[in-house]
Amino acid sequence: MNILDIIILIFLLLGIVRGFMRGLFVEVASLVALVAGIYGAIHFSHYASEFLTQHVEWEEKYINVAAFAVTFIIIVLVIALAGRALTKLADFAALGIFNKILGALFGGLKIGLILSIIMMVLDNADRTFGFLDEETKKESALYEPIQSIAPAIFPALVEAADKIEEKLDENLIKEKK
Repeated sequence: MNILDIIILIFLLLGIVRGFMRGLFVEVASLVALVAGIYGAIHFSHYASEFLTQHVEWEEKYINVAAFAVTFIIIVLVIALAGRALTKLADFAALGIFNKILGALFGGLKIGLILSIIMMVLDNADRTFGFLDEETKKESALYEPIQSIAPAIFPALVEAADKIEEKLDENLIKEKK
């Protein structure tokens, strides 16, 4: 175990503890809220844009940004509240410890994914700047397993990002007409 393993382990433990404290429902709701918030803001911000256009006299570009932000925030808040309500329900139904254990597992996996994405970025930067030697990576027990998480999921993420970009372009074209 080297310093890289210790750093990875600290972050994983923080994710596990945070997941345990918050529970599965809140952890999943936070991830779903982010994804649904972005998706919903892309697809439904035109409703908020129409409302703002009728009630404020801003430039169109500011209205579009504000409409996106308002839609995103509303969706995130609603889903976050639903996650908290489900946690209260789980506590009431005596599923509290089960919720917390699964929350710890999910929290660790979520941090693992975030670390994996960071490692992808750092690996690309490392080729240019060389701040982390290959021997340290090879001696690390956790580097390879954690690094492999995002590439396994990444093709689906790239596809989703492309669809989001296409939808944004479509919305901009519709608004200009």
